[in-house]
Amino acid sequence: MKIIITAGGTSERIDDVRTITNSSTGSLGLAIGEAFVREAEETGRIERIYYLHGLRAKAPEHEVVTPVPIEGVLDLQANLTRILTEEKIDACIHAMAVSDYMVHQVTTLDKLMGTEDPDHVQDLSGNKISSDIDDLIIHMKRSPKVISGIKKTSPETVLVGFKLLSGVHHEELIDVGYRLLQKNDCDFVMANDLKEIGPGVHRGYLIHRDKSVDTMETNEEIAEMIRRRVLETAETAGQDR
Repeated sequence: MKIIITAGGTSERIDDVRTITNSSTGSLGLAIGEAFVREAEETGRIERIYYLHGLRAKAPEHEVVTPVPIEGVLDLQANLTRILTEEKIDACIHAMAVSDYMVHQVTTLDKLMGTEDPDHVQDLSGNKISSDIDDLIIHMKRSPKVISGIKKTSPETVLVGFKLLSGVHHEELIDVGYRLLQKNDCDFVMANDLKEIGPGVHRGYLIHRDKSVDTMETNEEIAEMIRRRVLETAETAGQDR
């Protein structure tokens, strides 16, 4: 089997030295990657793990793992499409925290309002925007939904999506996760609530196509359940083909 795991967070460039990113550490993705590495060692069923990870996230170290460092959303989209097109990928576990917005333009309040002094034009060109600018404005645009293209590119790939909310009722969390599953043709969605994540604790709910749910309490339990469900589903799909 060949699988893709995405982990960590994307970073969108403002200039050559500044980025906008999120707080994802990639720890859950790493736990999932290590679970599949153990599967490779114990059974030999895993031939290759393409591990697409944010620049601050650690990748598992093993001969079956091909790390692919990822910066922004478009970088992630391009690498996912390339691998899914060039290889027969049995499963994709899309755990990466993908930015909802990308930097479209950097300007200033005076430029935006047309009140800039023509004798003191603020230069926004170059590799590093000047730190002397008082009213820098970053115009962002919505990022493409990377998950929506995975099954379109590779319909037979088992897909696990992820949804993180904060402080919602359990029923709402499951409903939102299930809508993500339906919209993107996922086989499973891992739903999490930020209020249920803390030191040594990470409650997760793995939603199935029939809306049944597996409940786990730690990163390790989540990783093991995803490994188990993905292998079961991929094996069944292989038998049906």
